[in-house]
Amino acid sequence: MKDKPTAAGWYDVAIVGAGPAGAATALALKRRAADLRVALIEKSDYSAFRVGETLPPPARRLLERLGVWDAFPASLAVESYGTRAAWGSGRIQENAFIFSPYGRGWHVGRREFDAWLAGEAARAGADVFPNVRADAARLPRNEDEWVVALCRSGREIGELRARVVVDASGRQSTLARACGARHLVFDRLVGVAVRCRIDRMSPGLDTYTLVEACPDGWWYSATLPDGHMVAMFMTDADHMRGAPWRSVEEWRALAAGAPLTAERIACGTAAGEPVICAASSQRLDRCAGDGWLAVGDAASTVDPLSSQGVMRALRSGIIAARAIGDHLSGSADALPAHHARLTKEYDAYLRTRAAYYAMESRWPESPFWRCRQAAVTHEGGSAHAIRMENQHQEESEKGRARHL
Repeated sequence: MKDKPTAAGWYDVAIVGAGPAGAATALALKRRAADLRVALIEKSDYSAFRVGETLPPPARRLLERLGVWDAFPASLAVESYGTRAAWGSGRIQENAFIFSPYGRGWHVGRREFDAWLAGEAARAGADVFPNVRADAARLPRNEDEWVVALCRSGREIGELRARVVVDASGRQSTLARACGARHLVFDRLVGVAVRCRIDRMSPGLDTYTLVEACPDGWWYSATLPDGHMVAMFMTDADHMRGAPWRSVEEWRALAAGAPLTAERIACGTAAGEPVICAASSQRLDRCAGDGWLAVGDAASTVDPLSSQGVMRALRSGIIAARAIGDHLSGSADALPAHHARLTKEYDAYLRTRAAYYAMESRWPESPFWRCRQAAVTHEGGSAHAIRMENQHQEESEKGRARHL
């Protein structure tokens, strides 16, 4: 990885954000054409807390396509053999991965996984700049190239030039919004997460992911590779503004309506205070424009209920690399087609999301469930609320990461 670019650093593609989507885009581009010059710019050093995630079995196929499956270290993951859900009734329904043609899944710690994938992009030949922020407020375009100013600790350290820029900055979509795109927000979902050190085992604590619905939302919990477990309460931002949650005791009390989860989290000791995370379903009204495109959460986000976060990010990077390659080869339709494809896929996701939430009918008077069983439209007035949750999330991560 590089400390800073040369004064005249020039690239075919500059990717802002080195999470799974950004790193996958870089890897897919280098596999497509090894001589492409690719810059991968990451504002963090991967030390802050990131909520862990389950990779379903088909993730292996995507990692193979990116050429990194054989390098996937066992230390990054705990094998996962399925999911259990109490959804639509109190009875547990099990989905065992043994019936998948791809075998088992994995629980991964996101800090370690994201850093590993960026390292693989560097080994593939991309120039990776960690702990560097791209200044989206100053992103001039001269003829057919972008000029990207790079900063560290609030001070400009250099610039690079690129024919194409990729927004992989996450749900805040900083680069795309600087290019005039805006968010269409479909709900106000947030998650309140705690990482727990596992103190003792119980019959209900294993490597299965557990999802449990309750009157005001639903819970997600899964074990992590480092002897910890992550548990997260998903509900609407409006509900959390009126509910106590900032202490571990208050957070545990939220599980009173989810007995299976309450039993699970009783097996561990919290490794830090609760952290709130924005989890709304949203997409950009434009995912691509003249010489730019968005990937992963920067383009669109989906409900964590889908368990498709990292999977979508990897797939998004592979698809974006194909569009970028066609664009650099002279196709005028490549970037508009990228936007059209992502929009069509998101419409299909909204229909699937509505169908899954419709399965839960035990609490018809609950504002959370009543909202999710209404017709799906984007909430024009909710964008500010979600931005507030994003800001809160950043502040929480900075203030609490040392405890997690």
